Amino acid sequence: MYIKRNSEEQYLNPRDLGVKLINEENYTQYIHSENLNWRKTHVTQGDIASFDGLSLRYYHASQPETRAPKGCLVMLHGYCGFWGKFHEMAQYYWQAGYEVFFLEQRGHGYSGRQTGDKDMVHVNDYSDYVEDVKIFMDKVITPIANDLPRILFSHSMGGAVAALFLETHPEYFTAAILSSPMLSIQTGEIPKAAVYLLRAKVKLLHQELQPFPGGKRFDGIPLFSASSTLSEARYNYIFEQRLADTHYHTYMLSNGWGCASFRATAKALRHAGKIQIPILLLTAGNDSFVKMDGCEKFKKKAENVRHIHFEDAKHELFNGNDAIIEKYYGVIFQFTEKIFDNKSSSMSQSNSS
Repeated sequence: MYIKRNSEEQYLNPRDLGVKLINEENYTQYIHSENLNWRKTHVTQGDIASFDGLSLRYYHASQPETRAPKGCLVMLHGYCGFWGKFHEMAQYYWQAGYEVFFLEQRGHGYSGRQTGDKDMVHVNDYSDYVEDVKIFMDKVITPIANDLPRILFSHSMGGAVAALFLETHPEYFTAAILSSPMLSIQTGEIPKAAVYLLRAKVKLLHQELQPFPGGKRFDGIPLFSASSTLSEARYNYIFEQRLADTHYHTYMLSNGWGCASFRATAKALRHAGKIQIPILLLTAGNDSFVKMDGCEKFKKKAENVRHIHFEDAKHELFNGNDAIIEKYYGVIFQFTEKIFDNKSSSMSQSNSS
């Protein structure tokens, strides 16, 4: 069944796939009961060594033996993200019948860090993130998923990593979802010239491991009104995890991460034309972290992009209000089901011939 809002907008009802969307009123009870029990029963965690020996933490939600998975969904989080921010989303993908894999990227969560400062995210270059994903695919996902069609989901910083990965390694995924992708960074009132001067200064004086100007440390004080979410219940759940575990205190960026991010977004846009698989691009009207101009440039260069804009949403679309969440997952599952159906049909025809 499709939900139709107007003559131009149509999307799938996730409930028809067995996905039980949770509203704001019931979220707190759900996340601490049903979702917790699901994680205990169906989710396992593991660690792998990356190319430089850094340990990477991952999570895998596997389908029961009684249900054959229809596809594989790989998740890449955003800046300062971690597994706990995506407990809800991962269960929805699992309920729809997908094998679900989640990677905590270097510098985040329980993955290894290149700085001893637990409040700060650092990376030397986004090519490190890309190589981490490749190793994750080769060592963990390919042996399990085998010939299943694969979709890459990414949010924010993960969107930049996803674009770079797809440009470099086009053979790994059937399609991709870029949710509020960081393809152009909001710098507020800071002019471009000042950003270039800062990057030059950091490189000249080797200040990569120093905090980026304007950042602040985790102070344990919640501030929902200034957050990138519209759902207070979801914000509180994520913040409670930060309070309870120092691995989730990441709240600010290093100079190195900031400079690497500017390089990465420019490179991702420069080579976007190399991406030929279907892309679902999801953007928010009230996004205070990424700029729309990067998304516009990307969709003009990439081969096959469907763009859905949520005018009233904030950066974390998956943490929106009930109406946004219903449409968000409706659009996503309309996209994924079509990809998996087309892939399965192609494989069946190939086998029969």
